[in-house]
Amino acid sequence: MSIREEVPRPRYFNEQHLRVFVRLACERGYYKESFHSEHERAYRNISPDDIAYGLERDDWILCEEPNYDEKFENWEYLIRTFDIEGVELHLKIAVDLRYQRFEVISKW
Repeated sequence: MSIREEVPRPRYFNEQHLRVFVRLACERGYYKESFHSEHERAYRNISPDDIAYGLERDDWILCEEPNYDEKFENWEYLIRTFDIEGVELHLKIAVDLRYQRFEVISKW
């Protein structure tokens, strides 16, 4: 019988480090939308261009403290920004440090 060793959680990013991470991932195209965000929330009419525009802005902010997802072993961040038309946009992203990318898991 094997016992799973407890691996310490990685530290979460503060807002400044998250900005750098998101900027680099966006420049490299190292992000995608989850099925939930892309298909189950398609009726919200938030395009990939809106997401990219919102994340490339310098004035987005974190809305709350990051949450750790035990199942997927990653930190989730809620970002408030604006879309192309200037409408407020909230994006929940999950950061994958192993591959230096993130996934948009929800949008509204």
